[in-house]
Amino acid sequence: MKMFDDKKVAIALVGNFRYLRKNFDRLFNQLRGVGEYKGEIILITTYFCPTFLINNLSKKNNIKIFRFRQIKFNKKTEYLLNNLNTGIEPNRNKTKKFQWHKVHIFDNKFKEWDYIFYLDLNIHIHHSLQPLFKIYPNRNIYARSDSYPDYERTLESQFDTTNFLYKELKSEFDTNINNYFQTCILYFDTNIINEYSKSEIIDLVNKYPISITNEQGIMNLYFIFKEENYIELPLKMDGYITFYYWLLENEKVILSKQNRTQYK
Repeated sequence: MKMFDDKKVAIALVGNFRYLRKNFDRLFNQLRGVGEYKGEIILITTYFCPTFLINNLSKKNNIKIFRFRQIKFNKKTEYLLNNLNTGIEPNRNKTKKFQWHKVHIFDNKFKEWDYIFYLDLNIHIHHSLQPLFKIYPNRNIYARSDSYPDYERTLESQFDTTNFLYKELKSEFDTNINNYFQTCILYFDTNIINEYSKSEIIDLVNKYPISITNEQGIMNLYFIFKEENYIELPLKMDGYITFYYWLLENEKVILSKQNRTQYK
């Protein structure tokens, strides 16, 4: 998709076989339909994804597929991740381990494009994406705040604060900040990627394997503090709300996680 004075833009998606089978066709049709997006789509998956599905998806218009190995951590890290205190919530490293595959969007391969707009496969598109492409993240990464709209939650909520490593993490990073981001949509300039980006994120997981939200907690540490290039995606563009978890009455929401208004 050519825009921004002939810059090259692509939408990136990440999914394993189960998630692709459940969500890909719906999201692809929304992108090409109501989203009015005709540009290139990058699909990132694993080598375990069946070849028949890869072949079927590759026949779709303007789609490029990358297969990566599963993200590997050392044994100590895996043990700690699998034994986090997550309260009443399930342990995501056990139930949603494939979320770590999202780290691959910062592989050096993606410098082929100037800008990447990443979307979770379970995102819903309700209006044209064109307002979102009227801005661009010049050497930055745009995302929506996880604590919006009241900004009461802090980055601390992303980690197991009972773990012995949390004290060290808190001494290195300010976990009291309330403007930290969700990783369900990420819009970034690929100039923020270098040959070490992916390995540095993985190293940070091995150093502090106490994120109860898998990649989300770690990416906040990396992009807010290490790289200092996170900017909150504007709430509204051209009268449309760019992203909200729920649909909102009397508001036009371009992207949402849920396909309904919030229960009262």
